[in-house]
Amino acid sequence: MPQDSPAAAKASRAGVARWSAAGWVLLFWFGFYGLTVPSDMIEDMQMAQGANLARDLFESILQAGLWCLASPLILWVTQRFAIEGVGRWRNIGINAVCGLAVSAVNVAICHIAIYALFGDRIGGHVHWTLWQSVLVSTPYLMIIYLAFAAMVHSVRLVRRYEERERLLAQAQVQALKAQLNPHFLYNTLNAVSEFAYKDAATAERLITMLSDLLRLSFAGGDAAKVPLADELAFVRRYLDIQQLLLEDRLQVRYAFDAAALDAQVPNFILQPLVENAVVHGISRRAANGHIELGGRIADGRLSLWISDDGPGLAGASPRRHGIGLSHTRARLTQLYGGEQRLEIESPAGGGFHARLSLPYERQRSG
Repeated sequence: MPQDSPAAAKASRAGVARWSAAGWVLLFWFGFYGLTVPSDMIEDMQMAQGANLARDLFESILQAGLWCLASPLILWVTQRFAIEGVGRWRNIGINAVCGLAVSAVNVAICHIAIYALFGDRIGGHVHWTLWQSVLVSTPYLMIIYLAFAAMVHSVRLVRRYEERERLLAQAQVQALKAQLNPHFLYNTLNAVSEFAYKDAATAERLITMLSDLLRLSFAGGDAAKVPLADELAFVRRYLDIQQLLLEDRLQVRYAFDAAALDAQVPNFILQPLVENAVVHGISRRAANGHIELGGRIADGRLSLWISDDGPGLAGASPRRHGIGLSHTRARLTQLYGGEQRLEIESPAGGGFHARLSLPYERQRSG
C-alpha cells in the first residue's frame, strides 16, 4: 500500500485538529449551559409560581448553540488580535468590542425567541423590553465571553510553549550532531591517511566505520527521543573506531538487557558520556583501559550506566565535569523534569561512573 505523502499527512493532521477543536467547543458550551439548568429551575421556584423546565432547557440549548456559532469569530479575533506585544492595548479594546457585540446579539436573539414561545410572563418576572434585556444581561454574558477568550488564550500559550520545547529539543539534537568531536573526526581521517600506506585493509575498515557512524548520526533525524537500540548502535560504532585508533588499549563491555533495547531515550544522550569516558578516562593514559555500558528495566524505570577505570575527576580536566555533563543534565531536565536522575561518582582511587535513571517509555510500534 502506498504511503501518504508528507503534504497529505499534514493535511490529515490539520483536519483532525479542526474536528478536535470543534468537539471541545461544543463540549464547553453545552456542558456549561447544561450545568446552569438546575440553578435556573431553583430560581424560578423561589421567585415565581414554579419551575418552567421547558423554558429553562430551551434557553440553555439556544444560548449554547448561539455561542457555538459565534466561537469561530471569537477564536479568530483572539488569534488575530492577541493580547500581547506592542499593540496589546488596542487589541484589548477590539476584543472588548467583539465581546460586547456577541453578548448583545446573543441576548437579543434569546429574548425574542423565548418571549415568542413562552409568552410575556416568565414565571413571576414582569415583561422586559428587548433593550432592557440587552442592558441587564449583556454584562453577565460579557463575563462568560471573557472567560472563554481567556481559556482560548491560555491553551494557545500552552501549545506555543510545547512547540518551543519541541523545537528546542530538535535544536539541541542538531547541535549535538554538529558538535561530534572535531578532534575525533580529525584523528580518524588522519589515521586513515596513515594506514593507507602501511595497512590498506585497516584504512578501508576505518572509512567504512566512519561512514556508518555518520549515517547513524542522521538516522534519528531531529527526533527528541529514539529507541535505545538505535542509540547503542551509534555508540558501538563510535567505540569501534576508538578501539582501532587506540590500538586495542581500549576494552569495552556491554551489559544491556534485551528488554531495555526497546526503551525510548533522548537522542544522543549516551554520546557525551561515552566520549567523556574515552577522552578523559582512557586515551590520556598509556595503560589499557576498560569501559562498561549497561542498561536494564526495573520498577517501571530504565537504568543506564557508563563506567571507566581511568584517573577519575582527580586526574582529569575540569571540563570533564563541566560543559558536556551540564548540557546533558539540562536536556534531561527539559525532557523529564524531576522524573530523571543523573548521578556521577568518582572514587578517590580512580574511575568514573555515570548512572542515569529515566521513566520507562516503550518504543512505539508502527
